[in-house]
Amino acid sequence: MVISVVSNESFISHPLIKENTVLRREYQENIFINCLNTNCMVIIPTGLGKTIVGLMLAVQRLSEFPNSKIILLAPTKPLVNQHYSSFLDLTVIPPESLKAITGTTAPEKRRELWEDLQVAFMTPQVLQNDIISNVCSLKDVSLIIFDECHRAVGDYAYCFIAKKYMESARNSQILGLTASPGSTEGKINEIKTNLYIKHIEIRTEKDSDVKPYIQKVDNEWIKVKLPSQFLEIKNIIVEKLRTNYKFLKEVDLLASSDLTKVVRKDLLKVDSIINSRLRSTRDDNEKYQLFAAKKSTANAIRLSHMDELIETQGVSAFHDYVEKNKDKIKRNTANKSLLELFNDPDIKHIIKLSESVISQNIVHPKLEKLQDLLITQLNENEQSRILVFCHFRDSVNNIVSFLEGKENIRVHKFVGQQTKSSDKGLTQKEQLQIIQEFKEGIYNTLIATSVGEEGLDIAECDLVVFYDVVPSAIRSIQRRGRTGRKKEGKVFILMAEGTRDEGYYWAEKSKERTMKESLRKMKENELPAKAGQSNLLNFIEKPKKENTAPSNQNPETSSDIPKMEDANHFSIICDTRETVSPVVRNLSLIGVNLKLEQLPVADYIISERVGVERKSSDDFNNSIKDGRLFNELFELRNNFERPILVLEGNPLLNTPISENAVYGAITSIILNLGILVYKTVDPYETAIFLYQLAKKEQSENKGDPKLRFEKKPLETSRLLEYIVAGIPGINALRAKNLLRDLTSLQSIFNADIGDLLKIENIGKKIAQEIYRISRYKYKSDT
Repeated sequence: MVISVVSNESFISHPLIKENTVLRREYQENIFINCLNTNCMVIIPTGLGKTIVGLMLAVQRLSEFPNSKIILLAPTKPLVNQHYSSFLDLTVIPPESLKAITGTTAPEKRRELWEDLQVAFMTPQVLQNDIISNVCSLKDVSLIIFDECHRAVGDYAYCFIAKKYMESARNSQILGLTASPGSTEGKINEIKTNLYIKHIEIRTEKDSDVKPYIQKVDNEWIKVKLPSQFLEIKNIIVEKLRTNYKFLKEVDLLASSDLTKVVRKDLLKVDSIINSRLRSTRDDNEKYQLFAAKKSTANAIRLSHMDELIETQGVSAFHDYVEKNKDKIKRNTANKSLLELFNDPDIKHIIKLSESVISQNIVHPKLEKLQDLLITQLNENEQSRILVFCHFRDSVNNIVSFLEGKENIRVHKFVGQQTKSSDKGLTQKEQLQIIQEFKEGIYNTLIATSVGEEGLDIAECDLVVFYDVVPSAIRSIQRRGRTGRKKEGKVFILMAEGTRDEGYYWAEKSKERTMKESLRKMKENELPAKAGQSNLLNFIEKPKKENTAPSNQNPETSSDIPKMEDANHFSIICDTRETVSPVVRNLSLIGVNLKLEQLPVADYIISERVGVERKSSDDFNNSIKDGRLFNELFELRNNFERPILVLEGNPLLNTPISENAVYGAITSIILNLGILVYKTVDPYETAIFLYQLAKKEQSENKGDPKLRFEKKPLETSRLLEYIVAGIPGINALRAKNLLRDLTSLQSIFNADIGDLLKIENIGKKIAQEIYRISRYKYKSDT
């Protein structure tokens, strides 16, 4: 059964679509026709009803394959709920067959829901976990819709899902939806490859079938001048930054010391070059110079960020950043470069200047201009809904505080779920509630971070304000797309004159022009394929199964990892927290049977005797600093006969911890704890190692891994051995001998040299060292 569009009445006629549902726009019919029976990406300006295209294709597939299922994916829960509501409102599919499935639903309950549903609305993270743990099967899914499909790059879950789907579905079809696919043809082609796209439907504001439906949106950029107090702080920061750049240029790490020519990406590249040279050099003088350059680079990045905050956000945001770094210093988690920077007299001076500016209630002129714009808009139309976008979470809070209680402005923040320090994020439930209250007018102004940029369809929104400028075509298009959806709208872009705001603005415009040109070329290339196809029936073909992977596979990319023929014979239990890492996705793509559990010990269980803890290089170093490392590894050793630590990446790079301390930790893990340390380059290599480990272990010892342990208390005798083995010259054997004969730490440390010499393998030199350390008085360096 095929959808028929009664063009002269503009109704969609289909048994699964509610009677008299209006197809408001001719181009939706054209796009739908061109997407039949092929994996298609639809690129269409925001606010032009791409959801309708997805809905039409979904009911078409359910008609072709009545016993199949449809999955609609969106990056956020508010967007998932938005799609769910559209299907409820426009189709006659029984409500019990439409399910919005979230991570708050228990896996077993999700398994039950999956059995009875026809259309599932999910975030990619939930579907990814359900695929990995076999909660759901993609075998009978006839269509997956990837909304905001520009995210299908790198290790984002869309790439993993698409590959698993194309491998397993009997009647597969993919539809990608986006307004902003990327600024270059290369990036768009990456999305095509990752989602197995065969055809692209492109519409722009200039297309004849789209032009009648484009709402007028006035775009205006407003410049403000920084006050002299801000400029005084900025000038000091700039001079410090220039000094750093000059030093890095002198040591041939920067091509220029011109502040206008050096960007953050250049500094990150310098840091990478320094790390590479540190790995290869054996010259102490060169090492000294490189470490000095590394400190200079780290502080250049910090100073550049301070400069950006003063220019684009204001003194309050700058002060918040300073306080966070002061807190690191107080908690002894600051590295040497940060300590050096904050001990600099000039930095101390600008901190005092910022405190003085705050005490005088001098704010960034953008705040005052924003207030004026909002009051004017709400006086003109008290029913207005206004979205203000801001890049930094701290600035969102500062803006909300500034606007609260002002004339007619009912303001609320709209941010992501992550809690940062004392700044609590919003749960998905809270986000949905705020959006509903915004629509109802309880709030008329939302101050949003990037979480508000994608897909939210709030018809009442008639004003969007960029509090700052982002040098991203995708994000700018998404921001602008929140207005002008059902009626005319306005966009104001605030920028501080003579600052990076202006540079970001023109950089974004350049990227957007490049994107439009790339789309124009791609559209021209697509046209010949459509020549001669003039009606619906020309596009109806027998469904083709497109389940082959792209030919140019790259094993370093998770979406292209080859499947191992025998991998499904082996099983690994994975800690649920590991799903944020590509390792679990890679294992699933390899074909290993996985079971997700919240494990009290280990990240991966291979068998009853083999447990694996995985540490990325950053996590390894952080766990040394915060003391987690040895506690976790004690537990690992006490619960598994063959404990293994996988160290992923190089722990000697990008760390304030000394090389000696890192090596000391690794050697202690091997010699004192008896844990094997295996180093891998990246998550792909980790996955291959775990697969090979399971293959070897489970081939020789038949049976799947089982959760055989309850969390046990740390074995005190082993802890005593570890403490004694920390004494210089004492290995594991000598520690055991000392404890066997003297029985306790108290006896060991109270023993005289003569008593110690009676212990097997303890000579005079070691006995003297034990005696000396046990009586040494602690000296604090603070």
